[in-house]
Amino acid sequence: MKSVMRQIGIIGGGASGMMAAIAAANTSIKDTEITILERRDRIGRKILATGNGKCNLGNTDFSPKRDYRSHDPYRLPEFFARFQTSDTIRFFEERGLYLTEKNGYLYPYSGQASAVLDFFREELERKKVRIVCDCRIQKLCMQKGGWQVFTDQGQYHFDRLIISCGTAAGIPPKEALGTGSLTATFAFKQYPYLPALTALRCEEKFYKSIAGVRCPAAITVEIPGRKKLCESGELQLTDYGISGIPVFQLSAAVSEALQTNKKISASIDFFPAVPLSKWNEFCCRQYQACCGKHVRFLAQGILPSKLAQLFIERSPLKAQDIVTAANKNAVFSMLQNMRALKTVVIGTNPAQNAQVCTGGISLQEVTDDLEAKRFPGLYLCGELLDVDGRCGGYNLQWAWTSGQIAGTAAAREE
Repeated sequence: MKSVMRQIGIIGGGASGMMAAIAAANTSIKDTEITILERRDRIGRKILATGNGKCNLGNTDFSPKRDYRSHDPYRLPEFFARFQTSDTIRFFEERGLYLTEKNGYLYPYSGQASAVLDFFREELERKKVRIVCDCRIQKLCMQKGGWQVFTDQGQYHFDRLIISCGTAAGIPPKEALGTGSLTATFAFKQYPYLPALTALRCEEKFYKSIAGVRCPAAITVEIPGRKKLCESGELQLTDYGISGIPVFQLSAAVSEALQTNKKISASIDFFPAVPLSKWNEFCCRQYQACCGKHVRFLAQGILPSKLAQLFIERSPLKAQDIVTAANKNAVFSMLQNMRALKTVVIGTNPAQNAQVCTGGISLQEVTDDLEAKRFPGLYLCGELLDVDGRCGGYNLQWAWTSGQIAGTAAAREE
């Protein structure tokens, strides 16, 4: 008599969902059919946008405590101990996708995110995983012996179900899947999904005059009730505020703080490489080198022209003034302002312009295998959970780790 095939369903064909499918296929030791239900027209589309199209899929400089945010951070080391960066490298390279490392950042050697997506498509096809795209979930029902999933393409019954549908981050609103409504029926303890790894919108009008400038800077934000947070790197100035990796690294904390504070104060230092102990010496040298020259030249000699003009306009000086002993104090004051440009953050870009969302279903709701404690046979993974990482491949590492854990557990024998 032919045995009944076991059915494993995965809702969401993103990074964690695809990893879960492969892990489940690698674990199952009896007839098992694995099905991915994906709302969009193709699986893995968000992977193509990661790492500026190069797919930064991990990082060798790794610390769960430093690199991730969660309301239950003590759980993270146990998860990453089961599938860490070395496992990520082995997973890809043993299956033919060679990786390269640059300052800890891991990329496919080809430098193309499409190579990573092609890798997953090939693996899923080889493992005979069924993929159903353009599939909208209407309702989930827990039944004796499994799960009934109602969709606009019909009903599916699964013995085990993995939800890996992610959040609205990086997805046009009309294509985004309402993860909140999908999991609402389970009444999980959950933190609001808020945009993270995104630009910050500021109050001041002067940003229109400096839009397009890229330069090194350190950004410090002051969140009421918390210590100051600071990040440095290449700053990108937009017509509405600030962007770039250092801003992205701060955005999750700012996004959360803005829920209870209408505005957040921030300060921009355009000379992070000059120690404060050497700053006065730097100013004296610049002043002496530019005595007898126009103030415009003094400022443009150390900053991009748009920024130089901004600081001149915010001082009592004029661009055509000559640097002399008479205006030395004004010159030094202008230079000092370059180390502490005050700005007020009033918002973030929306989720559709963010790389990830912070918040999600509490880790208290899941076991060490990422199985829902109150709903046996239901597994959660990826961005759906209350885990988000810094820029640098950390969010994809969480996708690989959580997908591997959930997929392996879902396919395991009783």
